[in-house]
Amino acid sequence: MPLDPTEEPPRSRIVAGVRALESAVAELPEAVVLRYGILYGPGTWYAPGGAVAAALAGDPGARFLGSTAADGSVGSFVHVADAAEAAVRALEWPPGAYNVVDDEPAPGHAWLPVLAEALGVPAPGRTEGRAPWARGAVNTRARALGWAPARPSWRTGFADQGR
Repeated sequence: MPLDPTEEPPRSRIVAGVRALESAVAELPEAVVLRYGILYGPGTWYAPGGAVAAALAGDPGARFLGSTAADGSVGSFVHVADAAEAAVRALEWPPGAYNVVDDEPAPGHAWLPVLAEALGVPAPGRTEGRAPWARGAVNTRARALGWAPARPSWRTGFADQGR
């Protein structure tokens, strides 16, 4: 079913929803919001044998809602173990919003070939363009409070997934 051109794109509605939630939480005296990057590692879509591997391998039944476009859209990643560590540490953080991401935001044309190699599936060809909302994130606030990802880059994190 084609999208109604007068309707706001789904991703835009999600972003608006996140903003509304963060605004509501900001009114609470003790609220901490963790903005996770794209989760990878055991049990995720990005793990070996996961939905991204199936989508990149051309499986028409792959149940993956993200993008496998090797374009200029910038994303930020975080390994699930690093995300869990941040959640525990955040119990002691002052109120506010914190990005929980690794140290290397990257465009799809940089990270997708590395992930495909780690998963043992074909990498998609590079494409032009980018999603305007896909700009990555930095973890400065979380790092200032002592959190540091054990996997500071998706480059080594993707490669270590199979071990």
